[in-house]
Amino acid sequence: MGRITRDSMRGRLQDAMVHLRKKYRAALKDDEMQRAFDELWPSWSSEQGAMIFAEVLSALDLLLLTAAVDNRREIEALRGELEGLRRGV
Repeated sequence: MGRITRDSMRGRLQDAMVHLRKKYRAALKDDEMQRAFDELWPSWSSEQGAMIFAEVLSALDLLLLTAAVDNRREIEALRGELEGLRRGV
């Protein structure tokens, strides 16, 4: 009798990413939302290692966590730019 194996977390993450790109992104009606979704892809791709080592329940949870972290990164970058502009005024 053979061993029953489950897909690796990396495989599940990549499958979820591909499924979301094909189905969810296509269902987004707003072009800005589609572009915003496209901006998540580089973060998801580059941070798969961190997502794999996190102890979260599902691949989708990990994708959402990474998106939230990426959003925070963008917010902080914009905050820094705004503070620089305020000092320049």
